[in-house]
Amino acid sequence: MHHNRILRISTLVVTAAVAATVAGCGGGGQSSNTGGSPVSGGTLTFYDPVEYQAWAPTNSLWSNSQVADNVAERLIWQDPQSGDYKPWLAQSWQISDDHLAYTFKLKPGITFSDGTPLDADVVKLNFDQHGRGDSKLGIPADPFWTDYAGTDAVDANTVVVRLSKPNAGFIQILSNYRASSILGKSLVERDLNGQGDLRNWVGTGPFVVESVTGTNGVTLKRRDDYNWPPGGSTHSGKAYLDRVIFKTVPETGTRIGALQSGEAQIARNIAPYDEQTVTDGGGKLVAIPVKGETNDLTVQLKNPDSPVQDLRVRLALQAATDRAAINKAVLSPNYPIPSSALVAGTPLRGDATKYLGYDLDKANQLLGEAGWVPGPDGIRAKDGNRLSFHLRVAPYYQVSQSVLEVIQSQWRKAGVEVKITNPSLTEYESQEATAPDWDFDQGQTSTDEPSVLRTAYGTDRQHVTNNHVPDVTLDGLLAAQSAEFDPDKRKVAIQAIEDRIFGQGYSIPLYDETQVFGLAPSVHGFTTESTGRAWLYDTWLAK
Repeated sequence: MHHNRILRISTLVVTAAVAATVAGCGGGGQSSNTGGSPVSGGTLTFYDPVEYQAWAPTNSLWSNSQVADNVAERLIWQDPQSGDYKPWLAQSWQISDDHLAYTFKLKPGITFSDGTPLDADVVKLNFDQHGRGDSKLGIPADPFWTDYAGTDAVDANTVVVRLSKPNAGFIQILSNYRASSILGKSLVERDLNGQGDLRNWVGTGPFVVESVTGTNGVTLKRRDDYNWPPGGSTHSGKAYLDRVIFKTVPETGTRIGALQSGEAQIARNIAPYDEQTVTDGGGKLVAIPVKGETNDLTVQLKNPDSPVQDLRVRLALQAATDRAAINKAVLSPNYPIPSSALVAGTPLRGDATKYLGYDLDKANQLLGEAGWVPGPDGIRAKDGNRLSFHLRVAPYYQVSQSVLEVIQSQWRKAGVEVKITNPSLTEYESQEATAPDWDFDQGQTSTDEPSVLRTAYGTDRQHVTNNHVPDVTLDGLLAAQSAEFDPDKRKVAIQAIEDRIFGQGYSIPLYDETQVFGLAPSVHGFTTESTGRAWLYDTWLAK
């Protein structure tokens, strides 16, 4: 997720498709289903390293979204293995020939946890809020909802979503947990603060909120009358688990120890150096590649006095970054070396290999041309100013600090000084909004669809206030790919976007984003939905 490139304005997404797993786990993002027939009952404890924040539906903080995904649902389900779309709250849909109207037939008999029915009116209420925002309630428009024209409730079970322009990536947005989850009227009519209180949430999901403990814990209990799982589920009716306890546990050693002792059954964000420890202790690893953008340092051009305003400096830093060395030093095979603006497996991704090679001689040459001269200690200077950058450890990523420390060492070889600090989550987001030395933003925005680049880089989406100055050329390329439905032509359009991003030095990829879950031996049927968030409906515990 980008940790929250969009969370800054109360909204964001991440998409992870389920992928190969290691240590004896089954493929497709779920753990091994061996161990006999599914067992109903039991409480699963899920440890997460990141504390919970306000629960606005569009909050994509990794910790929050593991919880929210099991409370709220969407009209359609994107299969995490194939990428295909399957029925969920909608039993069928049609797309008009001009790609401007999406007609959905809702499944009959679905209810929210407060007993109110799912109908076309409440779907319209949700989608209008996503597509347009609500200034009276303090809710901004969702950056993923590009080209939204409105939703019509034709009858109780029929809705038509209309676009102002064709958008090849829109169907994926309708399957995405934070962009299109349907919540009850009583929640949607609350202001942003009211929606941010999880105790107010009313969803159609297989679990409901039982209790909330500040920013450190949530307990969900099973909804016994649930019976409308998405296509591809392994069973029908209610979920197997009685309860799920989510708890913030930042210490990696404590999370690993809890898996081994049986205190916890799932731990998210297993560090590369702990992967072997999990498997040696009898646990299982499930590694989920998060399709969409790579995890990168996105260059911020808000400060007119920053050295990164010079294209030569941006390209030099790209050339001074050795991604293969980063992977070897502090990551694992679960974190592929990036070769594109998009994670491997994302449809129609381009090839940015020619931009991402390590070349220290090129970096030194570019910095010299830009007027930065090495000083007595090797750090370059210009007009009395050292070539120095402040990088903050992103609290959303287990590997952030170790990766930035390698960057620090690599850039110093080119005469670039890097100072690293490790702020708290609250401090990080405060500095992100106000610090003048915020030259780089670590993170990634993702969906299993290449149009994620429009959300990440379009100046009419988020970056007009957060990252680079408006780039008319890039905006045109981003709009062109949205309007192209022929896969071959669209792939060419995506490549043109990547060429512009890297030609202008807007992004320094670090690694292909991955979520690594540790599972106790008792866990079976674990899977994620298409954005790498835990979907616990089919999960069960062996006794």
